[in-house]
Amino acid sequence: MADWKLENLYHTVVNVSDLDASVAFYRLLGFDVLNDRRDVVWPDFVATIFGMRRAKGRGVLMVLPSDPNGPMIDLIEWVEPKAEFSDPATAPDRVPRIIAFRVKNVNQAYADLKARGVRFARDVFVPEQPLGIVGSVCCYDPDGVLIELIELEPGVRHSRANEALLDKA
Repeated sequence: MADWKLENLYHTVVNVSDLDASVAFYRLLGFDVLNDRRDVVWPDFVATIFGMRRAKGRGVLMVLPSDPNGPMIDLIEWVEPKAEFSDPATAPDRVPRIIAFRVKNVNQAYADLKARGVRFARDVFVPEQPLGIVGSVCCYDPDGVLIELIELEPGVRHSRANEALLDKA
């Protein structure tokens, strides 16, 4: 038996083309800035950590106040090398990058964010089958990352889609 184990998800890096716009978007979702590294000059060893020849960037580490010890979002605007981004207009024709969040009151989240100009893939999906899902909706961050907001029934850890599909087979 190995003498190590994963303890928890620490953070997820989200590459962004405009750090300020992305910080503003994730604040709309309810994140707070935990560590602002927009003006930090990355030392050369950072590139070696990521297996790169060079790595320079600007970053902001964000956390949900409701989950202060939970996983963080690390927004990074790469300066060298530059990150490549797909044209958001091609979203329906490409496999999306997705980050999913559990949300309280998905319908209100949808209405509020839509009123603030956030672009959605569709309106709130409410399943007809008993999947344990109250509703789910996806919006786009400034770089086209699909943000899924999902509300589950109380006490449900994940959807029961596999059970519903097996019942149909």
